[in-house]
Amino acid sequence: MRTLFLLPDTWDLALDSSGNIAVASEVYQQAQDVASACRTFSRDLYYDQAAGIPYFENVLGQFGFPLSLYKMHLEEAAKSVTGVVSASAQLQLTGRVASGAILFTNEDNQTGQIQL
Repeated sequence: MRTLFLLPDTWDLALDSSGNIAVASEVYQQAQDVASACRTFSRDLYYDQAAGIPYFENVLGQFGFPLSLYKMHLEEAAKSVTGVVSASAQLQLTGRVASGAILFTNEDNQTGQIQL
């Protein structure tokens, strides 16, 4: 499966040197797909209602929601990406803001990281 290349800062489409819409490759493609999977809300995908993280149901606005449970959701979403064999979410909570990174390894033993 091919993934369109999105500019890291704006998530806008980009053009390649030939003027065509750029396509992501290798580990960058998987990192971008992991980021997309972790940003997908449950029941948000028309073609796969079971995919996504239950942000509205369990995460957002819930007092005392365990950070470890959110970490589990992120890691499962990352591992749902084709070729990703392991993922580890490194999270910290500052006030009501969660931040951190997701580190993943693909089946070729290459590693990648995305920031939350």
